[in-house]
This record gives sequence, structure tokens and C-alpha cells, in this order.
Amino acid sequence: MSPDVADDEQQIQEAQYDYPYHYIPRVEDGRFSQLQYWSWGMHYLGGMRVVIDQLEPWSFDSLIDVGCGDGRFLRELAAERPSVDSLGIDYSERSIAMARGMNPDVDYEVVDLLSDEVGREFDVATAVEVLEHIPPDDLRAFVSRIADLLADDGRFVLTVPHENKPVQDKHYQHFSAADLESLLTPRFEIVEFVPFDKQSKVFTALELALGGRGRHFVVNSPPVVDTLWTLYRRRYLYADSESNCRRIAAVCRR
Repeated sequence: MSPDVADDEQQIQEAQYDYPYHYIPRVEDGRFSQLQYWSWGMHYLGGMRVVIDQLEPWSFDSLIDVGCGDGRFLRELAAERPSVDSLGIDYSERSIAMARGMNPDVDYEVVDLLSDEVGREFDVATAVEVLEHIPPDDLRAFVSRIADLLADDGRFVLTVPHENKPVQDKHYQHFSAADLESLLTPRFEIVEFVPFDKQSKVFTALELALGGRGRHFVVNSPPVVDTLWTLYRRRYLYADSESNCRRIAAVCRR
């Protein structure tokens, strides 16, 4: 039955499928758990907040999110700019299936940017934590393909882990501002570098006090965790300089 013709009770259930809550309780190795916890959660949302902050002064009608993964960034963007015509692309069929399931009102397509055509231009492109997943030998071609997606004077905002942060197993490399400038300037004019995710022993200690990686306990009091989120956004989301950041954004113009 279509949600448009479902009765009130059915629409309540339909709305709850906004998040796959049936997958929260699980038994692994004979142990029951009904908690899903991701210690990087505040930092993940913070990175998307940084991109949206950079977009805030601009007026634009269309945006493509390159390497959209499971589609979370466009979900956040749609909540703040519902009129923007947005498209998320990723080479992973699995991630696009999840993005479509979680965000049925947003457009997503399976596209390998190095070999497939998108067939249209956009005012803005974003790549949120993407370049570190691209093989180094393909990076310049990948960035050039992003430039080709943009209209004249189109804007590009990207975030990557900074080289201050150890390279994870799933990443090929991390970057400095100098690395990004060398990579981007053949096709883009750099408008600004924005260091963020400030390194802080104080904030790390606070995160540990609230459960760290969640292996033994998690503090889940709404006032407490909301206070920590507010503190992170106000004092630790943006870094004072590149020397004390864990991630960096670049704002570019084609």
C-alpha cells in the first residue's frame, strides 16, 4: 500500500522506517546488545556541519555530492536547503542502495566518476571525506572530473583528514593544505583552507569519561551528551591553525 493512501496507524509505522530500528537489538557471540554506539559520531556530524557552514553564504540551485556513501550529508543539506536540486553519486551499489532506502526523497545514482558520465552541470560540488579513499595515481583525474561537473564559476567544498592524524587502514593517505593546493590548483582557484576538528586532550578526556569507544559503558543522559555536543561545536569544531587540526576543508572556485 502506498504511504499516500495508508491510514493513520500505517503512516506512523511508515514514518518509523526513517531509521532501521529493527536492526538495533542483536546477539553476537551469544551476547545480547540493544545499543549502537559510534565514538566518532560527534566528529562525523561536525564535519558535515563545517561543509554546510561554508555553503551558507552562497545562493545556489544545484549540488552534487561526490562519493556520497550512504547519503547522510545530503540528508542534512535537504533539511536546511530543501529547494536545492541535489544528487549524490558513488561507485558502490551497496552504499547507494542504503542511501536510497534511508532517504527516499533524495536522488542518488551509482556512478564511477573516472569512467561514467553524469550528463549535467551543477552550481556546487562537495566531497566529504572522499579523497583519502581514492588511489593516489587516480587523484588528479578524479579532481579534474569533479571540475568538469561544475558550471562556470562553480564552487567545490571538500574535507579530508589532515596529515596530523595517523593514516587509517582504509585510507590511502592524509593531506596538508600544501598537498591539497598542489592537487587542486590545476583546475581550481583556492578560496580558503579551513582547519577543523581541533586536537584537544581536554575534549578527549571528556569523551572518555562519557564512555570512550563504548566497550564497557556509555553515558547517555540527554542533557550531558547535548552539553558535550554544544561544547564541541563552540570550542573544538574549528581549529586555531593547521598545526592543531585533525581534518581540513578546502573551499574552491572552478
